[in-house]
Amino acid sequence: MDTEDLSVNLSENALFASVVNRAINRRGFLKMGSGLAATGFLAGPLAGCTSLGQGSPSLLGFKAVAASSADTVTVAEGYTARPFVPWGTPLFSTGPGSHWKGDGSETAADQARQVGENHDGMHFFPIDGRSSNEGLLVINHEYTSVVKGRYITLFGSPAAPANSLDRVNKAMNAWGCSVIHIRKDTGGQWAVVLDSTYNRRLTSASPMELTGPAAGDALLRTSADPTGRRVLGTINNCGNGFTPWGTYLTCEENFNNNFGTTVEPQVDGRSPAQKRYGITAGATEYGWETQHARFDYKKEPNESNRFGWVVEIDPFNPLSLPKKRTALGRFKHESAAWHFTPDKRVVVYMGDDQANDYVYKFVSDQPYVEGNPAANRQLLDSGKLYVARFDNGATRGDFMGTGEWLLLDKQANPLLRADPDFPNQAAVLVHARLAADKVGATKMDRPEWVAVHPDTGEVYCTMTNNAQRTTSDDANPREKNVYGQIVRWREAGGDAAATRFQWDLFVLAGNPTVPGHPGTPQAGSANVHADHTFNSPDGLAFDRFGRLWIQTDGNYSNTGHFAHQGNNQMLAADPKTREIRRFLVGPRECEVTGFAFTPDHRTMFVNIQHPGETGRGNSHWPDGGQALPRSATVIVTKNDGGVIGT
Repeated sequence: MDTEDLSVNLSENALFASVVNRAINRRGFLKMGSGLAATGFLAGPLAGCTSLGQGSPSLLGFKAVAASSADTVTVAEGYTARPFVPWGTPLFSTGPGSHWKGDGSETAADQARQVGENHDGMHFFPIDGRSSNEGLLVINHEYTSVVKGRYITLFGSPAAPANSLDRVNKAMNAWGCSVIHIRKDTGGQWAVVLDSTYNRRLTSASPMELTGPAAGDALLRTSADPTGRRVLGTINNCGNGFTPWGTYLTCEENFNNNFGTTVEPQVDGRSPAQKRYGITAGATEYGWETQHARFDYKKEPNESNRFGWVVEIDPFNPLSLPKKRTALGRFKHESAAWHFTPDKRVVVYMGDDQANDYVYKFVSDQPYVEGNPAANRQLLDSGKLYVARFDNGATRGDFMGTGEWLLLDKQANPLLRADPDFPNQAAVLVHARLAADKVGATKMDRPEWVAVHPDTGEVYCTMTNNAQRTTSDDANPREKNVYGQIVRWREAGGDAAATRFQWDLFVLAGNPTVPGHPGTPQAGSANVHADHTFNSPDGLAFDRFGRLWIQTDGNYSNTGHFAHQGNNQMLAADPKTREIRRFLVGPRECEVTGFAFTPDHRTMFVNIQHPGETGRGNSHWPDGGQALPRSATVIVTKNDGGVIGT
């Protein structure tokens, strides 16, 4: 079981499941399952959502692809998907890492100059702000696949542990981000611009700067950095965001798995805060603490406080230091989606990817100013951090409710002001989960990616699953949330800085093909059908036309509750009609994750993470034969040169 599936939240705060249960009953759910949801929330720009197939013509112009369990990428008819920049791709033509050997024998120095492993979030930055033929592709590399302490691909076959300094350093260099200069060649194919001054790797050992209200606080100081302002590395880079001033936001997620101890590992020794953040008791599977004392929580108890942030990167300045923006709070960040308030302040929405953890937003103090990049690059250092409480609405049986953003501020929130566990605002930000516990935030079902509709400003958030729930009754539609859902909300008055909102469920994932599921909540909501059933929505993004792209990271067994769902997949949805179609299916044992488009929307970049993750030899994608499986980006184009999704 993945660590994010295990709740570390021991607070008495309300579960989102119970909020939904108060807002609906079984009869109310079945009404929604017939496309008869109430229209209160949807009476504005998305009123067409009230009934499937009504309203505007669908945004989805492609023929849906069938589920698949093949070890390949399957894409909709009329489209082509081509692997690109897989793990180990050289960024330079000479020196360490200039050749991919294919057997895992590369050294740490080689890996530091090659594309990292387990691609995740990404963004395409046009070279001149407009080009669809050349730009910088920035890719997250979340982690390296490990099974029972053995790295299944990093050191070749058979799987092996990181039992030396160079092996640990190689693992550390496979994490982080890649900035890759890419350009279309004379044949119209994308290629890496080798030796470009833009090409660089940011790894678990790259120097970075802590900025904002918590920078310099005692909680961030270590023996190697008594200032609390300089940190080595970024890790567990999962989802992402970008800013209107042209920078990249990478989100540090499961950093807890990298911290263990070699000092009496049989003795726990973790603080309450370390337990709340899920720091590993004893030895880790990755083994970094055996070679670097900073990853030993007993030797350096504050080092883990320096991870779990949103990190801002300037892709066009290879000499710049990435900045960990502490004003956005510390937790297991999955993604960061921005929006403007009416007065152009910047709002960033974020999910904390852990069962029973929370949804947050940050509102900058100062507005964005067009043409003032120096000032704009300070916007994420000063502002207000909020956490969401979801409430049931006034009407029972309507599958929607209201909510409030709770301010996480030491002085302005009386609950935090009175609590000695938070002596200052830095403590609130470093221990944002504990502060959110204190103010009464709603426990969610693993909140992951967030996306903001480009026209309406409505916000969508994936809740991947929560299989830990074990009780049900007539008011509780699912005993275990093994399928997940997508929640959306509308800020009061259409102002992203508002402290009140309305919410509903855009889709409840499910499987109507399983005997006994039809007519029950396990079948999913009305916009889930046998030909595109799916589980565990994770990645989420809008294109500029308003299509909602959904990616999954769930159970790919294709049996039992997950029969006929096949490998993980990518789907597209029309928010107005609520129609959903499957667009792409990944290879075996992968996660489909990460989105990027060229400005003309005629090239889509999608990432395939951890194919063959069980280490049982079930995948050899993308190279085939008996090759090591490799995470890679997939370039999707339409055969007639048209816009993706049409």
